[in-house]
Amino acid sequence: MPTRRMTTKIHLSNHIRRLSFFSKSTLYIALLCLVALLLSTKGIRDEGTISLQGDMPRYLMNGVYFFDFFKDLPLTHPLDYTYQYFARYPALSLGHHPPLISLATVPCYAMFGVSVSSARLATLGFFLLAGTVWFLLIKSLYNEEMALLSSLLFLTTPFVVKFSRVVMSEIPGLATTILMAYFVHRYCQSKKLSHLFAFGVVFIFAVLARYQAVLMVPIFVVYLLIVSPPRVRLTKKTFVIGGLLLLLCIPLVFIMLTYSKSNIEWLFRKSLASRLALSNLLFHIKALWKIQLSLPVLLLAIMSIVLSLITREKKTLLFLLWIGGYYLEITWLGAKEARYSIYWIPAFCFFAAILVDVIRHRSWKGAGSAFLILLIGYQFAVAYQAEPDYADGYETAAHYVLEHPKGDSTLFSANVDSGYFVFFTRKHEQENRSIILRADKLLVTSFLKWISEERISDREEIYTLLRDCGVGYVVLEDAAYQSPPLEWLREEVKSENFILRKRIPIVSKGRRLQGVDLAIYEFLGSAPANHDTELDMHIPLMGNSITVRLGDLLE
Repeated sequence: MPTRRMTTKIHLSNHIRRLSFFSKSTLYIALLCLVALLLSTKGIRDEGTISLQGDMPRYLMNGVYFFDFFKDLPLTHPLDYTYQYFARYPALSLGHHPPLISLATVPCYAMFGVSVSSARLATLGFFLLAGTVWFLLIKSLYNEEMALLSSLLFLTTPFVVKFSRVVMSEIPGLATTILMAYFVHRYCQSKKLSHLFAFGVVFIFAVLARYQAVLMVPIFVVYLLIVSPPRVRLTKKTFVIGGLLLLLCIPLVFIMLTYSKSNIEWLFRKSLASRLALSNLLFHIKALWKIQLSLPVLLLAIMSIVLSLITREKKTLLFLLWIGGYYLEITWLGAKEARYSIYWIPAFCFFAAILVDVIRHRSWKGAGSAFLILLIGYQFAVAYQAEPDYADGYETAAHYVLEHPKGDSTLFSANVDSGYFVFFTRKHEQENRSIILRADKLLVTSFLKWISEERISDREEIYTLLRDCGVGYVVLEDAAYQSPPLEWLREEVKSENFILRKRIPIVSKGRRLQGVDLAIYEFLGSAPANHDTELDMHIPLMGNSITVRLGDLLE
């Protein structure tokens, strides 16, 4: 029978063990955060560190819109405010792009001012969240060491690091997806309804982060039904929780049906033949070893997957479903971009790390751990040395136009930029008075990377637009345009009706911007704008048009 002294020693021993356990986990999480900080913040003070994919300026400007909206609080006329804001700064994509990352930039803008650097802090926050929650998830299945190795493999993956340096939806989508997985697993362990409710709440945030998060729900539901079918009693509490979740989902459904029609149409656009085509079936498999993962990580993961299938290891079920289910879904959608399947990368990193746990021989286990550490170091070096995407020149052009004001508005035309000039104009002005007109909204209608409509039939209509809108400057990417109206504009600015005020070389590693300058031309025939002019902009992404009276922006 244990004595009082023995009992005290046992309690003290357990307390020390718990304290040691907590301290080790905290130390590991601190290490993960340090690694994430070092990799994600490279070039964070350089405003030219931007993605040329096309979505980033929209996320940036959506964030600025939310920032200005919360500052101005136009509660009596929110829709008019939004339309006028878009007419003044035509780089918004509200509804088409999920809003979470843009909303997350608002406190960053409030504390540090509107800039690319401050917006990147929001992405950094989600990157830290993703690494931390992934560690906690794997630790609950294995141990701290396995969780650390898996998390480091994930955080140092160069493809993931690339997106941690820009303001887009991939990293917030990853973070919220991992958080959903965490609460599903916690529910399977605890059977607590609160964890199921937390999963529902996180799901809503996940959809706000990335619409593709919907694809993960069937995977998690299947896992839940296999491992721990919910036995939910129909109590008052259950109905309240279910009602709250349903209520929170209503705005999401409204936003997607109203402002994201192109996303919904995209789901049904592909034919059955194209979905089953070999090129489509193999696209994301090829992306794994060509783009997404380093070859050693992929090989380790494949070996581990095979072994887990042979041994029927129950702890790997969630991640097997994650990889297999997501592959089937994303392939069926026919989404042929490697970034669309970024969400299965953590699962592959999990399998690469647990191969060490499968090894039974002690010396081989030590050698395997050492190899993983070397592999993590290799990935860190590759990811850190990789130069972020960049394009210098747009901020310089915006600054010049603001420092040397001419006319009531500025017309901007570009092949590549979908909003950086607009963003930097908003960044540097003291009051929201600038009016930027987009040639691809007024002379033509653009749909993503394509021109879907030509809105003028001759060159004289360009001059009518310039005079009616009081255009003082025409700023354009000086490169050939495929659309005739945009090429007419490029040719006309070199006539005697304009004078070149500044030429700015665009410094970028982007192929489409090699040798391209930003040219700022003053329109010599500029006159005060006609306040009754209507800016009629077709927005294919919304499936709608926006019409704003110019005088409402000037008065």
